[in-house]
Amino acid sequence: MKRKMFESLVFSMLIILCLAIPAAAFDGGGFYESEVEDEALDITGELEPEFRIFSDDGEIDENLTGNLKFSYPGKTHEFKVLIDFQPGAVEEIEFNELYYRYFGKKYNFLIGKHVTIWGKGDKVHVVDNLNAEDMSDFINPEYKDRQIGEEMIKIDRYFRGGNANLEFVYTPDFTPNRLAEDPESPLGNWVINPFTAQLSDLTLRKISAATNQTEAEVISQVKDAAADEDNQFGLRFTDSRGGTDYGLSYYNGYLRTPGYDKAALNAKYKEFKAGNSTFSSVLEAADLHYDSVDVFGFELARVIADINSRFELAYYRTDDTAGDDPTVRNNKIAWVIGGDRDLPISNLNLNLQFTGEKILDDDQIENNILQGSNVDAEYDEDGDYTTNRAILKLEDSYQNEKIIPELTWIYNLNDNDYILEAAVDYELEQDLILTFAHKIFRGDQDTTFGQFEDNDFSSFSLKYSF
Repeated sequence: MKRKMFESLVFSMLIILCLAIPAAAFDGGGFYESEVEDEALDITGELEPEFRIFSDDGEIDENLTGNLKFSYPGKTHEFKVLIDFQPGAVEEIEFNELYYRYFGKKYNFLIGKHVTIWGKGDKVHVVDNLNAEDMSDFINPEYKDRQIGEEMIKIDRYFRGGNANLEFVYTPDFTPNRLAEDPESPLGNWVINPFTAQLSDLTLRKISAATNQTEAEVISQVKDAAADEDNQFGLRFTDSRGGTDYGLSYYNGYLRTPGYDKAALNAKYKEFKAGNSTFSSVLEAADLHYDSVDVFGFELARVIADINSRFELAYYRTDDTAGDDPTVRNNKIAWVIGGDRDLPISNLNLNLQFTGEKILDDDQIENNILQGSNVDAEYDEDGDYTTNRAILKLEDSYQNEKIIPELTWIYNLNDNDYILEAAVDYELEQDLILTFAHKIFRGDQDTTFGQFEDNDFSSFSLKYSF
């Protein structure tokens, strides 16, 4: 903890020092006297009040989201502050981005808190691993809006007149995905605690009653039980040749889904049910941790037969290369493939992408089952270690894009659960957009989307950009 506080202090001091560079320009004696027209302080932001009517109980929940961005761009130096706020989320107000960037002729240098997205997929990625996701509103927000800023040093080195780029990224800390913690959130009940799913007949509510804690306190206790990890490192080379954009990447860090000792968990869990143990001892026995991983990625984008085609492929290499360590997650491969194309009807655009993963050495997972007990963190009772998801989006536009209807269907091919959303954006005037939407969740209770079958909702929001 002290080390993290020290690193955060160092980063904060560096940001303050970097701020002195653009601040000098305000006094008229800095680096920018010949470029004043390009370097005014730019303040932009968004405000979006939203009302959700949940089909299950008919209640109307209201929430306010938004952001405020201060940027001081220049031809050589840039300083940016992005403040996000969402009263219904875990962190109500936070500095999601706070960085200084230097622009050189052949390289850029960035230091501070930043969101870096890698990959060619359209809001779906498997080679993008540097930033954690905020799942406090599940996957309802856009992909970029779910990304949590990470303190980092980032260097971009350009080649061939800027067509090729080599990126280097180092972060002193590692941030796990942020899960929903408040069942009473106005965003809806998106409590996602994968650990409690392993406790068979004990639901989150029952654990709350047995421990005399609120459900939010139980989730927080589980989150705090996982060991803290430090340091991430990434390299990415991208290039464009002959109409083809491609990239190679490497990431060294941690999986954001925690691993644990399932055999020890099962033994201590039996004692807990019998009243001979505490929930804290269950978590201690489980040894929650984030497995270290090396990710080797490839990405590709090209127009093929009028289809804007996209492809990503990643190999996740953990310490369990043989698959025989039940406490460490196995190696796996993951992919994204798809594209979008304009249709000869109105202004319709069809976007279809498939994403999935294959857990390797799954035969070893079965070998790790001792006396019929489930002791491998990757164990699936159906013996299915491949997942596939289809994401289909159909979008149209009218009146010079003032009215944009959209239909989105996300379907898990293995478990047959899905999300279906119909939405329409209506531009009342410039920078003011009214949105109506209805979203439904279907599937079995133990599936990704089916667990939220009671969370169907209709919503309307008003987004003002300034």
